[in-house]
Amino acid sequence: MFTIEFDPTWLGGRDFPRERGRALLRLLAELAQSDSLREAAKRAGLSYRYAWGALGDGARLFGAPLVDMQRGRRARLSPLGERVLAADERVRSGLGEHFERLRTEIPSLLSDALPGARQQLTLHASHDLALAELGTLCRRQLDLELVFRGADECLAALSRSECDLAGFHVADALPRAAAAAAALGRWLDPRKHQLLHFVTREQGLIVRPGARIRGVNDLARPGLRFAGRPGQAGRGTAASELQVAADVAAGRVDAGFGLRAAAARLRLDFVHLATERYFLATSRRALHGAGLQALLRVLRGATFAKAVAKLPGYDPARAGERESVAAALSWIERRSAGKASRPSMSVHPGLPSRR
Repeated sequence: MFTIEFDPTWLGGRDFPRERGRALLRLLAELAQSDSLREAAKRAGLSYRYAWGALGDGARLFGAPLVDMQRGRRARLSPLGERVLAADERVRSGLGEHFERLRTEIPSLLSDALPGARQQLTLHASHDLALAELGTLCRRQLDLELVFRGADECLAALSRSECDLAGFHVADALPRAAAAAAALGRWLDPRKHQLLHFVTREQGLIVRPGARIRGVNDLARPGLRFAGRPGQAGRGTAASELQVAADVAAGRVDAGFGLRAAAARLRLDFVHLATERYFLATSRRALHGAGLQALLRVLRGATFAKAVAKLPGYDPARAGERESVAAALSWIERRSAGKASRPSMSVHPGLPSRR
């Protein structure tokens, strides 16, 4: 089966080959998480000599170095390098969902003319970084169409048989746990539907290093710029988990709600607020179909677990486990009751500030 990929590379043009720009951006992303240029080049799939050349070309293109290189100290992105990397994340977060929607639609447009039809599943889901890993690993076994929508819309679509699976997340904190319980009770029938564990993930505040934000109370400080997560609505128009992180990294805001993994990707600070369970809901009847069985093999496989474990704050340990709707509702109600009995919720910094 052929693969379809879009590359939203923006760094390139007549005087700067696009392939060179693609390699430079890949190198900058690895440098943000590496201790040396040699290590970053290896992780980016580049030779050490090529990496030096790409950095030199980038410095000439922008008129200033993208990396600070000092003897005896590890290579670090310069302020300009951090801005270039943040710009790349902004481009990818803005275009990624649209490209993913188009990528999943193309096979269906060609399916009638292709030999050897494959199993197909449609997943309506609230946005999550691990879904990209799932989509990549499923390509060899089935065609998984991803449609990003708000969690309540996803569950409603499943109840109307408009999709095979609905992805949604439940936080262990009020009021979101109570809202999730209401959505489950409204759209899912415990006799007809089944939940599958996907991942757990850490949700909290993505914070600009040096902003001195250690909890939600600090958000009321005068002059502080805060970005709420954009709403999710419509087919394929979900808020990207990386968009808030890109805004913080670029200095447009001081903090915003998001995932630990998004904060770590751009070396930002993080304040833990809640742990979320991400579920996939489906019908009990569909569980016995070839498509769902193929999906479960991916979810329960070592390759998926290894890929998701690389995302900071994510835990794939229970991926593919079944849980009844009734059991999930019971868990949510217990968490809601426990949180309601406490006057406040403790928070703690997740990542150290850069120095």
